[in-house]
Amino acid sequence: MLPPTPQRPPTAPGGLPLLGHLMPLLTDPLALLAALPRQGDVVELRFGRTPTYVVCSPQAAQQVLRNADHGFDKGGVFYENMRSVVGDGMATCPLSQHKRLRRLAQPAFHTDRMTGYARTIRSQVRAFTAGWRHGQVLDVLAQMRSLAIHSNLATMFARREFGTEVAGLRKAVTGFVDHQTVLRMIAPGLNRLPTVRNHRYRRCEAALLRFLDEEIAAYREDGEDHGDLMSMFTTSADSDPLSDREVRDTAMTVLLGGVTANAVGHAWALYQLSRDAGLDAAVAQEAQAVTGLEQGCPVAEVMDRLPLTRGVVAEVLRRRDPSWIFPRVAVKDTVVGPWRIPAGAQVLLSPYVLHHRPDLFPAPENFDPHRWDGRDPHRTQGWLPFGAGASKCIGYELAFMDLTLSLASIVRSWRPRPVPGSVRPRPRLHLEPHGLTLQLAERASR
Repeated sequence: MLPPTPQRPPTAPGGLPLLGHLMPLLTDPLALLAALPRQGDVVELRFGRTPTYVVCSPQAAQQVLRNADHGFDKGGVFYENMRSVVGDGMATCPLSQHKRLRRLAQPAFHTDRMTGYARTIRSQVRAFTAGWRHGQVLDVLAQMRSLAIHSNLATMFARREFGTEVAGLRKAVTGFVDHQTVLRMIAPGLNRLPTVRNHRYRRCEAALLRFLDEEIAAYREDGEDHGDLMSMFTTSADSDPLSDREVRDTAMTVLLGGVTANAVGHAWALYQLSRDAGLDAAVAQEAQAVTGLEQGCPVAEVMDRLPLTRGVVAEVLRRRDPSWIFPRVAVKDTVVGPWRIPAGAQVLLSPYVLHHRPDLFPAPENFDPHRWDGRDPHRTQGWLPFGAGASKCIGYELAFMDLTLSLASIVRSWRPRPVPGSVRPRPRLHLEPHGLTLQLAERASR
């Protein structure tokens, strides 16, 4: 029996002449995306000349991401512009290059190095929060971004202390990250306009690249393993090691990805705890009962003793996944399920869509960390904050560990309290909490 003829995917309603779905995509993309699963597993959006399809089911997402028939790749305007920003790191390079880069970078993320990273993260959180005061009102996203910069610099570059230099690096990373928006990714010509904002971005970019080049040269000359990521990137015994440019692109990808995604995840987690005093108290009690990292206890054992905190992190990554949408391009005529995808088409994968399907996650708008009791989110159908397949985020274990241990370290000493004002998700390059401020209350030790 011959297979059925592939069909053209249904088109989302609400498109306008000429503009198609461009306006709702730019003005309220979350509402647009949330409505798409009712249309089908793959749905067409219309804007511009390139056919664009959104994947709306876990089966279709797995087919695209696992890419068994090599029908999809990282390409198109979005990735071309990202490569101009972070180079050809693992997050942006074509899949033909990805396997080699991943093999060479993988030793930096082996399980036996995680406990060292965990101790570094814990010490950075304690040092950073030591300057907080009872009653202080925090701009939460800004604070979590500063914390993420400190932690990521420490886990990547343990060769030396940065001291006052970290302020300049924080400014460069913040300026670099703030510049990236979805609009700039799909309309890269905006980055070439002679605006004050673009000039500021170029200065931040130059400062970051100069810093990375200097550090890579120092690590190459040193040749020692300092227990950090950069040591592993620069001291490979492989016959075809990473070049200086590849190390820089990899470091830029890991550094910026870690800063942006972790900062947003931390901010949303503190927001949710501020809204639920009972949950906040339970997470704090769990965190205060856990010790061991400083006495040499493996981080895996510490993580096992933080089931509720892990559930909060998993639920934050479900309901407010920072990486809410990302693209692939069809490199040949192919099919996804029964749907025909023509060569050159753009395919959008949205964890936000999958994470809000009630058939996968009942009552998806409810924040319920207990839905993860006894479940491994990394093995749960439809939970895709780190992607899937060969291109799954290489640092997903480190990122999840960072979010969990940092949250536990914060709430064991501080209670986040809400302040008047509205908080809403702002879909930029990451799904940020816009308008989030919280008041600190010092928590009594047990």
